[in-house]
Amino acid sequence: MIKLVNDLKEANFVTHAGNFHADDVFSTMFLARLFENISLIRLNEYQDDQAKIAYDIGLGKFDHHGSNYEKKRTNHIHYCSFGLLWQEYGLKYLHKIKVAHPKEVFFLIDELLVVQIDAFDNGEYELDTPFNIYTLSHLIELFRPQISQKEDENTCFLKAVAFADTIFANILKDAIEKARCITIIENQARHIKDKILVLDEYLPYEYALFKLGLDVAFVVYPSNRGGYAAHTVPTKYKGFTPKIPFKKEWAGLRDEALQKASGIKTARFCHRNLFLATAETQEDALRLIYQTLKG
Repeated sequence: MIKLVNDLKEANFVTHAGNFHADDVFSTMFLARLFENISLIRLNEYQDDQAKIAYDIGLGKFDHHGSNYEKKRTNHIHYCSFGLLWQEYGLKYLHKIKVAHPKEVFFLIDELLVVQIDAFDNGEYELDTPFNIYTLSHLIELFRPQISQKEDENTCFLKAVAFADTIFANILKDAIEKARCITIIENQARHIKDKILVLDEYLPYEYALFKLGLDVAFVVYPSNRGGYAAHTVPTKYKGFTPKIPFKKEWAGLRDEALQKASGIKTARFCHRNLFLATAETQEDALRLIYQTLKG
């Protein structure tokens, strides 16, 4: 629970007033999760005397505008307040909520979430697209008060923190699942043959393949629509270009048309962009791959 106060004597946490950003919003959300009940004051000016936890203000331990300005990761992205707080308390929080693989999840959350917020706040990330993209930082800014509507700044700030909490909860679940999948796929790596990974159940495998550096071009798994899916692996994480696409003459074919073109009895479907093919049986899903590999 977050209690906003107006008297510095009543506060045990301090951040800046005025326009809020993803950095101070996510920092507040995280501290509220870690300490459960916090009394927060938002000030225009503050000199950190270490009597309270001050972040993004005060030039202290958790203000990246101070002595920690040059602290950066191996990828050269500097830390902001959220990153500094996560480095200090992230592992403690994960132990508190008793997640499996806490060290792995700690680094995953930094990679999946924290570094993005730090990069935007420090101006170390650029988007060059022909269309608008709402990043987390942009979405947080949408909660700022609209002058024409005379909204209260602190009320808007708390709404942004609540939104950040929802996002964090889902990213935490995603990181825990990714850590679990890394362990499972690492144990199955010795069974990879002909650059094909066969799974007994569907797993969100893509991140694990790239994290582990496995030489896999296809993954076969039971489809939630029935039968089996044979999926290509992209050339880069979250990319769209397959390392090895399915045969171009199969593009968009279904059922009898695909069966006739491939000679595979239970073939069902091949995506027009050649990254997915399906069949009734695991054996036929594998046949779709091997026919592709033959050329």
